[in-house]
Amino acid sequence: MNKKIKLLIVFGLILLSFHIMSSGRFLLPSNILVIISHAIIPSFMVWGFCFIFNAGVMDLSIGAIAIIASNFAGYLGLKLGYPGLIIGGAVVGLALGYLNSQVFYRLKIPSWIAGLAMAMVYESAASYYATIKATQGQDIVNLGNRLRALGSMPYNIIFWIIGFGLAYLFFNYTSVGLNVRAIGSNSDVSSKMGVDVYRSIVMAVIVGGIFVGFSGAVNISYAGRILPVTGLSSIAMVFQPLAGLLLAGAMGKLFNVITGATIGMIMIAALFNFLTLLGVPSGTWQDIILGLSVILIAAVSQRNERGVVK
Repeated sequence: MNKKIKLLIVFGLILLSFHIMSSGRFLLPSNILVIISHAIIPSFMVWGFCFIFNAGVMDLSIGAIAIIASNFAGYLGLKLGYPGLIIGGAVVGLALGYLNSQVFYRLKIPSWIAGLAMAMVYESAASYYATIKATQGQDIVNLGNRLRALGSMPYNIIFWIIGFGLAYLFFNYTSVGLNVRAIGSNSDVSSKMGVDVYRSIVMAVIVGGIFVGFSGAVNISYAGRILPVTGLSSIAMVFQPLAGLLLAGAMGKLFNVITGATIGMIMIAALFNFLTLLGVPSGTWQDIILGLSVILIAAVSQRNERGVVK
């Protein structure tokens, strides 16, 4: 039997077991839509990861970028409507993605170290601005009842499908995606074959940043208001997409990375939904299970790596 079919059967059996253990509530059509809805925001982030991380950049400031993108998307959306909401998120993702690429590449700092530093900078800047607005008796951005369609069905699912199509197209059929895959395999060999490594990394981080910006636009449309955080709390937003990316790596020989990452995010959303149906507390045991899942998935996805894993 085809390995891809076998894997889908395994996933199907897992979902069926969730349905049985949840007393027949898990696979109800209404609950399936809830699962997909919860996978949408991290899906946009994991598509961004597919470009950024596969280019050899481990950017841990993505959560902070998503928060700033949410607020600017809301600000521009209140002025220009839904086009402003989407463009606002994309602009922040693009601009901060480019800024990060310059910090990583020009200063020759390991990306994970620079990413942590940039996360602190972005969090502090957003928090400082929020404090100024608070002293004036104002919120940073509060959508109220406006511009909320992008965060609710069916428009969020439509936008998700469009996002998947764009990510799949860019990763598989453009020079950006081709160069990302080449650099991810071996940057030195890619350079000798004529690939402009610097430009390719910059483009990968920019395209990835745009998808992160889209996630911010959907997030504020869903929540209405996104508050800034401090103390590197934004990194918590990275873990679900990271688990999805690792799961895509584990399925690398069976699915394209964009498809694998999307399946991974749906499976992770399904796991959290199942735990919620069982009454497992969120923020404690659910996070413990997510952490253990990341370790397990990383072990599986890197089982053929030699030496230190990426």
